[in-house]
Amino acid sequence: MEKRANEINAITSVLASRAKKEEISYVLLGDFNIPNVKDNTMVALEKNGFSVPAAIKEHPTDLGTSKHYDQIAFNLKLEKNMTIFSEKEQKAGAFNFAKSVYSEADMETYREYFPEKTIAGKTDAQILSYYMKTWRTFQMSDHLPLWVELKIDFSNQYLEKLKVDCK
Repeated sequence: MEKRANEINAITSVLASRAKKEEISYVLLGDFNIPNVKDNTMVALEKNGFSVPAAIKEHPTDLGTSKHYDQIAFNLKLEKNMTIFSEKEQKAGAFNFAKSVYSEADMETYREYFPEKTIAGKTDAQILSYYMKTWRTFQMSDHLPLWVELKIDFSNQYLEKLKVDCK
């Protein structure tokens, strides 16, 4: 875990340095294998000017909904009146596709596709466990996708800035 935290710190350090030189914003997202929001790996992600919205931190991204592997972090260089993500509105989360597809109730639908060698001689409980913990992760993913609603229209703020600059 220390090596992972060092890797994350190295990435955020390089990107933060670029953001400072180029005066641009960065959005960093991916699978950081962060076990929980208090772990050193999360601390490393939020170093160097990056922040993870509270609405993202609230949502574990593994199928068991206990780990915070995936994250979306921001290092923003915007005018004070421009907010790309509103902490107040909290429009972000993880999409739990397992509630819609490949649910426990769907197992019988897919059972014919299980490799015979995997289920031969197994109890119904063991087959269900295989389906829930192994088979469906190869059909979709073993991670829940994160989403975040971003504000991208800053036309009014830009026009106001032009008015001020022209005076």
